[in-house]
Amino acid sequence: MKHLATLFILFFTSICFSQNSGLIVGNVLDGEMNGNPLMDAKISIKGTTIETNADLSGLFLLENLKDGDHTLVCNFIGYESKEVIVKIISGEPTEINITLNASTISLNDFAALGITPQGPKEDKSVSVLN
Repeated sequence: MKHLATLFILFFTSICFSQNSGLIVGNVLDGEMNGNPLMDAKISIKGTTIETNADLSGLFLLENLKDGDHTLVCNFIGYESKEVIVKIISGEPTEINITLNASTISLNDFAALGITPQGPKEDKSVSVLN
């Protein structure tokens, strides 16, 4: 709840001081574990250097965005990436919830082979002197 209040304060401050740009406020959730937040998920605007990471509650904020359609890209290790098209309008917040699903990785078969060196065995005994 504390993080949500912080985001709303940032949101209202942004609206007051930058009427010529828009912002995205959102949440990144796990689609398979009861909607748990995905802390530190990376959210970026495709084709730009604008990016952020979700906080402990899965919340994120992207500010100073130009009007128009943007492609939001969300990544998290072990989950499938997701792209979402959002429309930005100056002075109006865009709210979005992103749900990511765990990715499945299939591996090829492999064999592990252990080889021990042949030859005389060394005596590895230890003597204790008093």
